[in-house]
Amino acid sequence: MKIINPILPGFYPDPSICKKNDFYYIANSSFQWCPGIPIHRSKDLQNWEFVSHVLTNSSLADLSRIGDSYGIWAPDITYADGKFWIIYTIVSSLFSDLYIDNNYLITSENIEGPWSKPVYLNSTGFDPSVFHDDDDEKKYIVNMLRDNTPGEDLFGGILVQEYDAIKKKVIGEPVNVFKGSGLMATEGPHIFKRNGYYYLLVAEGGTGYHHAVTITRSKKVFGPYEIHPENPILTAKRKNTRLQKSGHA
Repeated sequence: MKIINPILPGFYPDPSICKKNDFYYIANSSFQWCPGIPIHRSKDLQNWEFVSHVLTNSSLADLSRIGDSYGIWAPDITYADGKFWIIYTIVSSLFSDLYIDNNYLITSENIEGPWSKPVYLNSTGFDPSVFHDDDDEKKYIVNMLRDNTPGEDLFGGILVQEYDAIKKKVIGEPVNVFKGSGLMATEGPHIFKRNGYYYLLVAEGGTGYHHAVTITRSKKVFGPYEIHPENPILTAKRKNTRLQKSGHA
């Protein structure tokens, strides 16, 4: 089967994907628009149908004073413990290099909803994701570290912090597990586990033609993480093309 891109024509940035039974589900950024976080599904990764929006009213997300390009950034969708988990950032300000970004977690047994009341997590940086560790049944919140120190890189690394699903809050101290490969703008983190290794996947290089995908791995969720020797594993840089080959990892 040959799949023709884009699979979702139009404005569907920052895709996150998960699978439940026979269906794949994709969640996308919606920025200042309401309803927010559109969900599509597919059985073959080629033919997609719209399912619903996650944030359907102001009680779930008040975007009334959000400006252009702010709002809902990079939602992450996973399925675990009999329900869908969506974690997202609401960015409300970018003034003099100062971001105001709050991360929230919302769940539902059904992709169509109803969705739970959003749980506030932290304001340490955007692009959050949830890692469900099957080995010890613990959960971790992963997000980029936003550094507002004057003169410093806004992208300060990748934070990992345990999440207590019973108490519905992050616990323990966040750990900066990866400060980047040197490509700058380290963001969009996701952790996967395979054959005893934790794999940390990130986007780097900014959102232009130097955008790249970096993969690292570790035997422990809190690191240390080693970078793939042929990093970046995907990029448009140094290619004689105007097409952007990589996105938000």
